[in-house]
Amino acid sequence: MKKMWFIMVLALGLLALTACSSESGDDAKTGGAAMAPSHATAASADGSFPFLGVAELDQYLETNAGRPTMLFFWATWCPSCKQQIPELETLQKDKGGQVNLVALSVDESQGALERYMGKHPMDVPVYWGSQDLARKFKVEAIPTLVIFDKTGKQIFSQAGVFPGSMLGAMVDKLNQ
Repeated sequence: MKKMWFIMVLALGLLALTACSSESGDDAKTGGAAMAPSHATAASADGSFPFLGVAELDQYLETNAGRPTMLFFWATWCPSCKQQIPELETLQKDKGGQVNLVALSVDESQGALERYMGKHPMDVPVYWGSQDLARKFKVEAIPTLVIFDKTGKQIFSQAGVFPGSMLGAMVDKLNQ
């Protein structure tokens, strides 16, 4: 019996440390706020966050060509995602001029994102994303990092939590 509990606790711990499932029953609604500039870090005056779907991301990458982009898929209920946030804030502070950072919430409702951000503001550009965008990049777990080179071409996609030192090294490599 003790062995069974140990295995169960170990499995739950590993799950919490790696990534959270991003399955959901409902697709995010499309439409909504206009896309904010790449340096936006907060909600609009009405408290909503810019929507980022497939077309909006294509436009974002075109508009911000010349710098690599790191797109982080996350959700407010995901413990691993919350672990990644301080690393993203440090990266934004230290290397924000060298890379476009986008924290893309895949929460089922924008209200959940607004409530979370009201209590836990982030110093990283935050968008509310569509499930179509998550499907386009085959996001099966969160957090997931997708990297685009300076031309907007996808060059990397991997689920998991990344240490700040690794993210910084990625930015340096992308800018060589």
